[in-house]
Amino acid sequence: MNLPTLPGDEAKGLPPAEGEQRPLLAKVAVSLALLTFLIFLPVVEYEFINYDDDVFVTNNPMVAPGFTWEGIKWAFTSAEIDYWRPLSWLSHMLDIELAGAMAGFHHLSSLLIHLGAVVFCFLAFQRLSGEIWPSAVGAALFAWHPLHVESVAWIGERKDVLCGLFWFYTIWAYAGYAKRPSAPGFLATFFGFVLAVMSKPMGVTLPCVLMLLDFWPLQRICFPAPSEWRVTGLVRFARTWWPFIREKIPLMAVVVVICVSTVYSQHRVGTMSSLTGLPWDARLQSALYGYGMYLTQLFLPTHLCVLYPHLGSSVQTMVWLPPAAFLVTFTIFVLCWASRIPLLLTGWFWFLGVLMPVIGIVQVGEQAHADRYTYLPLTGLFVILVWGLREVARRWGKSGVLPWITGATLIVSALVTRAQLPHWQNSTTLFRRAVEVTANNATALNNYGSDLVARGFIRESIPYLMESLRLHPAQQPLFNLSWVYAQLGQPKLSLGFVHEAFRMDPKGNTANEQIRVLLRELPEHPSDPLRRQSLATAYSLRGDYPKAVDYMRAAAELAPKDPDIQVDLAVYLGQAGKEIEATQTLQSLLRNYPTNLTARNNLGALLSKQGRLTEALEHLKAVVEQQPKNPNARHNLAILLTKLGQPQQARDEFERVLEQQPDYRPAMQHLAWLLAAKAAVRDGNRAKALALQLLQRTPKPDSSLLDIAAAACAAAGDFEGARSLVTAALAAAEKKPASVVQSLLSRQTLYQANQAYSE
Repeated sequence: MNLPTLPGDEAKGLPPAEGEQRPLLAKVAVSLALLTFLIFLPVVEYEFINYDDDVFVTNNPMVAPGFTWEGIKWAFTSAEIDYWRPLSWLSHMLDIELAGAMAGFHHLSSLLIHLGAVVFCFLAFQRLSGEIWPSAVGAALFAWHPLHVESVAWIGERKDVLCGLFWFYTIWAYAGYAKRPSAPGFLATFFGFVLAVMSKPMGVTLPCVLMLLDFWPLQRICFPAPSEWRVTGLVRFARTWWPFIREKIPLMAVVVVICVSTVYSQHRVGTMSSLTGLPWDARLQSALYGYGMYLTQLFLPTHLCVLYPHLGSSVQTMVWLPPAAFLVTFTIFVLCWASRIPLLLTGWFWFLGVLMPVIGIVQVGEQAHADRYTYLPLTGLFVILVWGLREVARRWGKSGVLPWITGATLIVSALVTRAQLPHWQNSTTLFRRAVEVTANNATALNNYGSDLVARGFIRESIPYLMESLRLHPAQQPLFNLSWVYAQLGQPKLSLGFVHEAFRMDPKGNTANEQIRVLLRELPEHPSDPLRRQSLATAYSLRGDYPKAVDYMRAAAELAPKDPDIQVDLAVYLGQAGKEIEATQTLQSLLRNYPTNLTARNNLGALLSKQGRLTEALEHLKAVVEQQPKNPNARHNLAILLTKLGQPQQARDEFERVLEQQPDYRPAMQHLAWLLAAKAAVRDGNRAKALALQLLQRTPKPDSSLLDIAAAACAAAGDFEGARSLVTAALAAAEKKPASVVQSLLSRQTLYQANQAYSE
C-alpha cells in the first residue's frame, strides 16, 4: 500500500517511523509499557502454583540448579516434559541464577518479557500500517485483555510471553524487509522466527501470518474478487503469489521439523490423546465449541479460570452448532469481501489459523480450551476491531465518538484484567476459582485439595480429593489421599490408597515421580516406616520383588511390633521366591499374635503351596470358622481341598465364595477349571458360563484363561468353541515354557477328537 508520509520525509529518504514520528513512537511505546507494568504489577507478589510451576521449574532437576552444562544440553536436546522449547528453559535457568527460587522475581521476568512483546506489537503494526494511534490501540488490547492474564501471571507459561516477544519482533523485522527487501532484513526475520519456535512450537503458524500481512496491510499480493473465482483466474493469482511463497520456504522448512518433533514428543510424554482416544466427530465438535468460546470471551471475559474440563465425546449439538454456523457464514463473508475489505481476511484467518494447532483437532492435554491459547491468535481479531471500526466510523461520519469508545474499551479491559489477577496469587486462590466457575473439574478439585494439604488444612481437603477421584479415577488424587490419611495417623487407609494408585499404572510418569519423591524424603524421615512400606508396595507392583523385600524389611526394623508390617513382609518374601523365610516370618508372628487371622490365612496358603497340606488345612479351617465371610480364606481352603482329593467339598467352598462375592475372579477361574477338568464334579454348562463371563470381562485374556475356557466348552460339548479357544491359547502362549505349550497341544488333540479333558 502507499503509506502516508510527512513533509520532508522524501528529502530525508526515511519512512515516517524513522523520521519525524520517532519521538512520538518512543513516547507511545514507553507509555504502553509503563501502563502495562502498573496493571500487572501485583504479580510480583504472587507464589509458584502446584500446576506445572513445580514440574517446569522448582522440582525440575535440570532447571532448579540454574545454569549447568548438563541442564543446557538437556534444554537443547530433550523434549521429555512436553516438547522442544530450549529458549523458555534457558529463561527459567537464568531466573534461578539471578534470584534462586524467589517466585516474585520469576513473575517479574515474565512481566518484563510481556512488556517487550507489547512494545514490539505496537512497533510492528506501526511499521506495517504507518499509523501510530490504531497501532497503539491494537497493542493495548493485546497487552490488557483479560484472556492474557494467564500467560503473564503463570510462571509455567513463560513460553507464551517469550514466544510473543519474538513473534512480534519477527513481524516488525518482516515489515522492514517487505518494504526494502535485503538479505540482512530476511536474516533478521528468519532469526526472530527461529527464536519464536524455540520458545514455543505454536510459533509455527507465523509464516502463514506473514503471507496474510503480504495481503494486508503490505499489499504485496491481492485476493481475487468473486467474479474472478475461476480456474484460470485463480491460477493467475497463484502465479503472482508464488514469489512471496518461495521467499518463505526456509521458514516452512523449520515448521516441518518443529511439527514432527512436537507431535513425537507429545506422544512420548502422554499429553497428546491418540487419534483413537476421541472420535473425529467429537474432536471436531469440541474444536468448533472452542472457537465459539474464544469469540465469546473476547467480548465477555467472565468466569475465567486456569482449566476448563474437556467435554469428552458427549458434546451437545446446541453447544457446537451455533459457533459452527457463525464460523462458516463469517468465513464466506470474509472471502467474498476480501478484495474490498482486505483487513477482514488478514485478521480473521490470523485468528483461525494461529489457533489451529491448539484447537483440539489433535487433542493435547485435558482442557476443552485455555485462556493462554489466545495470547497470539486474538491479535487478528484486534486488527479487525481497531482498523475495521475506524473505517466504519469514518464512513458513517461518527469518527468523533471513536476515541470515547476506544478509551472506554481499554479502561474496562484494564479493570477486568486487574480484577482477574488476584485469582493467580497462589494455588489456593487459583483452583478455588476453577472449582467455583466450572463443573466436574477433577483436576481443579485435586489440585485445590492438594494445596489445602500443603497449607495444613488436612481434613478440609478430603471432600475435594474424593470428588476428584469419583469424577476421574486417577493416580494423583489417590496419592494425595494416601498422604492425607498418613498425616491423620491412619496408615492402613494410607497404604490402601498407595496400593490402588501404583496398581493403576505402576511404571507411568506419575508413579515414577511419586517414587522419586518417596526416595528423596527417606533421609528426612529416618524413623518413618510408612514411606518404606509405600516404596515396597510400589516395587512389588512393578515386579521388583527383591527391592520390595528390602524396603519392607527396613519398615519392619523400624516397627518390630507392628503385625501388619510382618504380614506384608511375608507376602513380599513369597513373591520374591523366599517361601521358607516367609513361612518362618508368619510362624514367628503367630507365636506372638495367635489371633491374627490374616497371618494364619497367608500361612495356610503358603503351607498348601509347599505341599504341607495337613498343616495348611488346620490353619485355613480355623480362619474360615472364625471368619465365615472371608472370601480369600474360603478360596484358599477350596484350593487346598482340591489338592487333598476332595473335589465336591472344594466345589462347595468355591460356590460359597461366589455367593458372598459374585465377581471374585480367582474363585470363578478355579471353579470353572474344577467343573471342566474333574470328572467327579464335572458340570460343563456351569463351567462354560463362568469361563465366558471371565472372557467378557477381560480385554486381553492370557493363555491360562483361554485354556480354562476351552476346557469348559469341551466339557459342555461345544468342541468347535473348545478348538477355537485352545488355538487362541496356543497363540497367546508363544513365550510360555515348553511344558505349557505341550499341555495345550495335548488338549487340542483331545478337542479335535471331540473329547473333554480330565485331570
